[in-house]
Parts: sequence; C-alpha cells; structure tokens
Amino acid sequence: MPEIYRQAAAAPGEEPAVLVIHCSDPRYQPHFQDFLRRGLGLERYALIAVPGGPQLLTLSEYLPKFAWAGWRWMKFLVGLTRPSRIILIAHDDCRWYLHLGFGSPPGRLRERQVADLQRVRADLAERFGSGRIELYYARLADGQVSFEPL
Repeated sequence: MPEIYRQAAAAPGEEPAVLVIHCSDPRYQPHFQDFLRRGLGLERYALIAVPGGPQLLTLSEYLPKFAWAGWRWMKFLVGLTRPSRIILIAHDDCRWYLHLGFGSPPGRLRERQVADLQRVRADLAERFGSGRIELYYARLADGQVSFEPL
C-alpha cells in the first residue's frame, strides 16, 4: 500500500469516511453543502464537484478523457479515504446535461440523470465493492431545494 494511503487511514473511533460527487453548478452549492451537513449529518467528506457531477463517470463513449480522469480521481480518493459511504447527487435543470444534449430531449432530462446515477452506482460497486452508495435528486424552486432519495 502506498505511504499516502497508510497515513490517511482513519484512527479508531473516528467517523467513517464519506465520498460525495455532485455538480458544480453555483446555484446549488449552498444547498448541497447544507443538505450534506444538516440533512445527512456529515461533518467531513471527500468531494468531487464538476459540471454534471456523477455523470462524469459515464462519459466513456462521449468524452473518454473526462471519464478516464474521473475514474482516476475516484480510485485515488477511494484508496485515500476508504469510504464506507458514497453519495451521488444529480439536480434538476442541469446545464451541463442541457449543453451537451446526450441524446435526451429536455423533457426527459431527469430520466437520463437517474439512469446515469444508477449506472455509476453499479460501476462503483463493481470496481470498489458493495459499500453503501446513496443516490439523490435535487430540485430548486423559489430558493428552496428538495432532495429526493432514489
């Protein structure tokens, strides 16, 4: 095991490690942080925040260099933190999905995002084991965000 991983191991009695992937859309940042801290009770977590969030890990066919980088980051963070819990969050009106299209009409965007979340969950379980992988879908309305567990 590389030295960097040994140094990062959790001390006995320390809270379990959590890894979060969500979109970097600035409209959602304060809501994501609030949900993770207050809604899920997380004090600390490793974070990957990029346009489209977890969808980054599905891009092998469309943008293989992006997917390669995403999986390298995942491998590093999983090795570093040994998470017992991975949280994936997608959100309504994701401009990354709308910008690239991905073959889905805007009216079916949520379906595509949910399918991508499920695909990422299956791929994570296959690559890193069957730890707890949670999926959420966020919707923003009138300055408030609701988080739907999937």
